[in-house]
Amino acid sequence: MTHPNVRAQESEDAARIRELIEAWRQAVLAKDVDALVSHYAPDVVVFDVVPPASLTGVEPYRENWRRWFDSMKGPLTFEMRDVQVAASGDLAYAHSVNHVAVGEQEDIVRATVCFRKIGGDWRVVHEHASVPLMMDMDPDEKS
Repeated sequence: MTHPNVRAQESEDAARIRELIEAWRQAVLAKDVDALVSHYAPDVVVFDVVPPASLTGVEPYRENWRRWFDSMKGPLTFEMRDVQVAASGDLAYAHSVNHVAVGEQEDIVRATVCFRKIGGDWRVVHEHASVPLMMDMDPDEKS
């Protein structure tokens, strides 16, 4: 049985992570790269949907975001659906299914984010984003 103090701390941690996720989403919408990467550990490992497929370190990831924002033609929409968060001790994870639209192009992006408590607050240490591969599926069946 989990001690009530542990459950309360886990609940507080999950709430803090939800705050960070929303701040991150707002930074994406504002195209504010510095605010966006402030949520990451310096040695973060990222598996992304835009090249390169894998990178290590917050600085290369910052450049990836800059390139993507600079390439946008049209307004950006970024909605996070069904965000799930779990925290225990100094490790946590979150996952969501996101709707991303730039101009007329729309995509569903799945995200799994791993956090570690560093210096008293949560930082992203691993992020994995992917786009579903629609092999023989009817395009209207996307979810």
